[in-house]
This record gives sequence, C-alpha cells and structure tokens, in this order.
Amino acid sequence: MITARENILKAYRHEKPYWVPSQTTDQDTCIPSCLEEGPTGLGITEDGWGVHWVLDPSQPGPFPDESFQVLTFDELEDWKEKVVFPDPEKYDWEAAAAKDTAGWDRENKISSVIIVNGMLERMNALMGIEDSITAIMADPEDAFDLLSAIADQRIGYLKKIAKYYKPDKIQFHDDYGAVDRLLFPPDAWREVIKPNLKKVVDACHDLGMIYEHHSCGFIRPLIPDFIELGIDAWNPVQFTNDPKALLEEYAGKLTFVGGFDNLHILDRIGATYDEKYAHMLEMMETLEPYGSWVAQPSLIDMASTEALIDSLYKVNAPLMEAVGIEAKRPENYRTESVYDTAENIGDK
Repeated sequence: MITARENILKAYRHEKPYWVPSQTTDQDTCIPSCLEEGPTGLGITEDGWGVHWVLDPSQPGPFPDESFQVLTFDELEDWKEKVVFPDPEKYDWEAAAAKDTAGWDRENKISSVIIVNGMLERMNALMGIEDSITAIMADPEDAFDLLSAIADQRIGYLKKIAKYYKPDKIQFHDDYGAVDRLLFPPDAWREVIKPNLKKVVDACHDLGMIYEHHSCGFIRPLIPDFIELGIDAWNPVQFTNDPKALLEEYAGKLTFVGGFDNLHILDRIGATYDEKYAHMLEMMETLEPYGSWVAQPSLIDMASTEALIDSLYKVNAPLMEAVGIEAKRPENYRTESVYDTAENIGDK
C-alpha cells in the first residue's frame, strides 16, 4: 500500500507522484517554539536580535517597527559591534521539539520545520528593507559579510533542528521578489546572496534534510540558480511566475510547491468558495501531468482549505483508484496556518 508520505516524497525527488500531494494533507509542520525570531505578543515587542516588532490583530502579520532600526546603512561597516546574534546553544531544543512534534504522524506524512527570517529577511528586519537593498547595491562587501554571519547563525539552528526535531524537510524563508520583479538585479543577488545561500543549502543536505526555499513574488530569473545550488523545492510559486511554463521547462530538476493565483482569486476579499474551487481544480488538472509539483496555496483560510480539499478529492480519486487505493475525501488536515498559534509568535 502506497502511503501519502511515499507519494509526496516522490514529488520532492522531482518525480511524478501517483496522485497530487499537498502539504495541507500530507505534511506536519512547525516553527520551533523556543526561538526569538519575531514578536513575543501583541503590541510592540522585542526579539532576540533587538528588533522591535509590531503585531496587531488587524494586520495580516507582524512587521518590524519602522521607527526603530538596529542598524542603518551608514553604520553597516560597524555591523559586528551593532548586531547581537542569538546563540543557538541558549535554547531548550529538546523540550521545544517534544512539544512541537507531539502530534506528528511520521509514518504517513512528511515532517517540516520552518526557519522564518532567512538571511535577507533578517537583514531587512535589522535595517529596514530600503537600507538593506541600498546596502546590497552600494556596499556589497559589507552586506555580503553580514549575510554570511547570519547564514552561519542559521546553520547553527539547522544542526539543532536535525538533532532534536529530525524532520524530513526544512522550509527556509527568504523573499527576493516583489509582485512583478526582483527586489534587485539578478547579478546583485548572485554576488551577495547566492554564495551564502549555498552554505545553508549544503549544510541542510549534509544533515540529511530536504531543502525547500520559500520566496514570494516574481523570482523566475533565479530558477536556474536555484537548480545549480541544489535547492530541492521552491514555494509558493505565485502566479506571476507562470507555473505551467516553469514546469514545462524545469520539471524533474526542481519541485514546485504552489502555483495558484492567490493575488487575484484565493486571497481576494469577497472571493467565493465556488471561485476558489474552480481555480484550484483548473490548476490541478493543468499541472498534475508534469510531476515535480505539490499543490499548496501560499496562504490558507477555511474557505480556501475546503476548496483545496474538495478539488484534491475530485482530481485524486481516479488517480488513487488506479494504484489500488480507495479514494476518500481527506479529513485529517490543518485548518489554520502554522503561523497563527500563540506558541509560534513566542507568546508563552
């Protein structure tokens, strides 16, 4: 009997699964609850790096306080004196892992640990995105050194996660794109970020974990670089990147997680269940034949979740029955974002 775990792993090996896998149904996920990488509660709070975060229920998520910067562009050459790096050794990883993974189904699902605020996102939090991008363009040497130090700190997290969480996969967050363009020229990314990203990808593989890179926005020009780096998967493959064309060109070399139109359909205020279901079903029927694909919207709310589950069942029923598995509408799945729980914003 083929399990959902075996099926989704085929996708992460750049193969064609027997049926369409989804992280919502086939993956257990967490953010390590011991880390100080974001807000610790509502209002303005401080993380382990000294960054002030603003968290309000009316916002779509937490944001660094724009009135406060740990580091400015003018101070970039002094980053070693200005930036305090949290020591991975200070956290109780064993206790956190026991709590965070208590409900994981390792036999039937893959497991994934998220590292939020990758190198560039952490630099953005420290400096503000305008100073951060200015630094990459105007002072690439100091920007490179700061990003390298952040990468080394993240590798310290990877070692602890591999030891105590033992996940199949790391999902590493670092956004490089706006809606329709990269945040900076590709050559600047290749000079300043790519070599440091390689360190992280290599460390993840050396520790026996799949490396999935999260980057929102338009990053299509970087996909050949992702493949060169050995990145296993990329999410959320937002619609601006033309997921069908990407799969036509790169299926078998990189796994694509996503491929839905969140901007205009799934996350649009007022979008109905019928609209979401019709779009998801269309994309599943379009992208399923290529393989190297995991169906996963970039954000999940209840209406999108129900549309995802129903469209998965519609597409997968004949595919599962073709390999001798009785198709049932999935019932054991997440109905909230892993980012929404109090533990994952540090509110202990």
